[in-house]
Amino acid sequence: MCREIQAQLKEEVQKMKELVPDFAPGLAIVQVGGREDSNVYIRMKIKAATDIGIVANHVKLPRTISEAEVSLLTILKTKEASR
Repeated sequence: MCREIQAQLKEEVQKMKELVPDFAPGLAIVQVGGREDSNVYIRMKIKAATDIGIVANHVKLPRTISEAEVSLLTILKTKEASR
């Protein structure tokens, strides 16, 4: 079932790229702290995204960062990526 969904998503991403050549779907993962179980989960998501043609970015932030700083950095990175 999972492979069928991945194959369907890969096909849909490819169709979107054919319709809009400059289209580049992306996934941004913001990780606060460095728990190993989270690292494993994130690596799996990055691989899955890459396998279907989506560019994945992983931003690692220290555990000590505040929520306000995370929000600000997320906004800045989003604006930067949209250029």
